[in-house]
Amino acid sequence: MEDESNQKNDKNTTHANVSADKAAEGLRQGALSAINSVAIDTQTLREQVEHFDGPRSHPDCLRLEEELTRLLLRLDAVDSFGLDEVRAERRKAVAAVQSAINLLGASCAPDDRSLALVAVEGDVAQLKTPSDDSKENERS
Repeated sequence: MEDESNQKNDKNTTHANVSADKAAEGLRQGALSAINSVAIDTQTLREQVEHFDGPRSHPDCLRLEEELTRLLLRLDAVDSFGLDEVRAERRKAVAAVQSAINLLGASCAPDDRSLALVAVEGDVAQLKTPSDDSKENERS
């Protein structure tokens, strides 16, 4: 009778381990799927960034920056469950998004409203906008 009880306990323990393994695999696959989805979206946006040429204030530049930032937030929401594989994939995806953000920053030209450092006298920097240059030219 005791042997039968031990066999039932062993079967229950084995069944519980199999269920836990399946659940852990499901969580792993879900996390990797979410990361892969972000990676695909990142590639799509990066292609748009590579073809963008305009001022920082252009609606497309602002949209791309916002969408890339949202991708970082999606990656922040992915739980690694302590799995090194998930951590590594998430880290790689974050680096790809950051790279696209950096490329966008380099691609977006400063707009007319940006300030340009003209000269430094002592501790005071004189700033003027490109429109200040045109006003000086009109006075001359």
